[in-house]
Amino acid sequence: MQITQNQNAIRIWKNLELNMIYAGHAIVGQDWKEPKVCSPFSRIYYIVDGEGILTVNGQRIVLKKGSVWLVPAGMTFGYFCESSMEQLFFHLNVLCSDGTDLLYGVRQLYERKEQTGEIARVKGLYQSETMTDAIRLQGMLWETLAGFLEQAKLDGEELKEHSPLIGQMFELAQNPVSAATHVRTLAQQLHVSESTLTRRFRAETGISPGEYLERLVAGQACRMLLSEDYSIAEIAEILHFSDQFYFCKFFKRHMNLTPSTYRRQMRKG
Repeated sequence: MQITQNQNAIRIWKNLELNMIYAGHAIVGQDWKEPKVCSPFSRIYYIVDGEGILTVNGQRIVLKKGSVWLVPAGMTFGYFCESSMEQLFFHLNVLCSDGTDLLYGVRQLYERKEQTGEIARVKGLYQSETMTDAIRLQGMLWETLAGFLEQAKLDGEELKEHSPLIGQMFELAQNPVSAATHVRTLAQQLHVSESTLTRRFRAETGISPGEYLERLVAGQACRMLLSEDYSIAEIAEILHFSDQFYFCKFFKRHMNLTPSTYRRQMRKG
């Protein structure tokens, strides 16, 4: 018997997770409009019928019937519809093992034409309520993402290998994500000084551990506002903020919107 293994493929499978935040089938009109949006998740649009407009740096980009689009996480853009449009939208994160989004910081829209019958199949799978169709749809979303990742020339090199120390910190920081987690506490759990952890973390990631922890909390708050029906007070409590006021202040500092405005704006699709 001869067995070979593709260790790189196994590494990528272990290090990437498709996290679905919000999705829908929408028929929109002129009420589909936001002049400026920046979200910590990526958006995939399948345009079933009609047209919509995205605006990026003053440029108008038409979402035409039969096209498929990727708006990467962290990209600032606007959108509106002059008449009507039918779309399927998926708000998602492609999460690396450190909890960050693989597509965050990609500053370009990506578009392609649908393959024959693709959008109709996505629509049918989305409207199905069976587990098997949900799995099939996830496979199609991965296939769509793979094509866009090739366009963006992201081939896995971004999945950096981290030292055992920083890998352990990632695990502790994400289980659970909490505003009460501090660099000092993590350093104690890892049996190193705070200065050592900070220096090692910055050397491997390019940011401070404090900034990383805040990004985790902000991202988790965004996901909870969209994918759950918790009240804002409940989200503040779950994330271990001292009260709702401090949560709202933290959220607005990171997202430039109040939690309630963010929830209302992002649920438009």
